Amino acid sequence: ARIDTWREIDPVVKVFGDAAVVAYDFEMAFEMGGQRIEAGGRDLFFFVRENGRWWAVGDQYSPYPR
Repeated sequence: ARIDTWREIDPVVKVFGDAAVVAYDFEMAFEMGGQRIEAGGRDLFFFVRENGRWWAVGDQYSPYPR
């Protein structure tokens, strides 16, 4: 796949000590197998900080309702 466009919309970051939640809507367009596909949705990540480094330990994706 080749990503043509990627846009993050209204990101929200909340940090709670050594944990953080990041949520944003997104829109993207990509080409795969000669076909152009447009998609959008919401991503929700959960991070933990360990030894000074942030690690993504959870990711939940939801498509936009149709």
